[in-house]
Amino acid sequence: MTGIGVPGDEAAERAALRGALSELDARLATNTERGPGARHRFEPLVERLRSPAAAFLRPELEHRLARHVAVDDSFARDRIAHVLAGACGAAALPALLRARVSDRNDDGDTLELDLLDLFSAWPEASRRLVLGCVASDDPGTRLVGIWGLSVIDFGGTEYFGPVADAASDPDPQVRADVMSILGSIFGVGDPPRALATLIAGTGDPAPEVRGAAVAALGSSREEPVTDLLVARAEDTDRRVRFQVAWSLAGRPGPLVRAALERLAADQDADVRDAARAVLELPTRSL
Repeated sequence: MTGIGVPGDEAAERAALRGALSELDARLATNTERGPGARHRFEPLVERLRSPAAAFLRPELEHRLARHVAVDDSFARDRIAHVLAGACGAAALPALLRARVSDRNDDGDTLELDLLDLFSAWPEASRRLVLGCVASDDPGTRLVGIWGLSVIDFGGTEYFGPVADAASDPDPQVRADVMSILGSIFGVGDPPRALATLIAGTGDPAPEVRGAAVAALGSSREEPVTDLLVARAEDTDRRVRFQVAWSLAGRPGPLVRAALERLAADQDADVRDAARAVLELPTRSL
């Protein structure tokens, strides 16, 4: 007997897809399926479920995705996210964005790749949802929104303003991410503002923001930037001093060398090692 309003062939297909999902659940629950080559072993079953015919399973897939994220099972997370993206298309975006808010370790990689594919296939829906993330009251969601804008608008030609504005976000991790983004190709959307924002970031109260700004300025060869980096060699946070050492790499001048020599005698071993490695590198003219 088929379900009310569901033709026999469709009911059979749904039953088969539910069976495939149950099999996937069982295989994900056992460690014997993990290890080298696991992704390849799961591929046939995952691809079987990555069909528009499986879109009716979206609530169940979303529940599984949230559960795997909650227990930090990135392998299972990525398998379910891949199924959800393939079966549901744009309708999968909210769940995948939520998953990235809760789980940013990305050690399985494919959650982010699936989001990138959905951004490409569904640009309007992606923009709407990502902008909604940027406006969220939750800092983790804002982080995902800022990342999403930097991906959707790769060269910073359309959404540079909202990303740069987030340099004043109340959450330090959001501000730190903005520094890293402005130091990437995204910063070419408005180079003067990007540079000014990064320079301001080196004086941020939060060390993670200062460190991200210092790292992002490593490719800026302007003399005022070099002077600022030399000054930051006295930062109270060892992580900032570590980034300063690497950002001073290749810069000429006695003040740069003096700063690196101070860092080479730093109380922190990582800072000392970084500075000593940089002192062995060749310098180039500004």
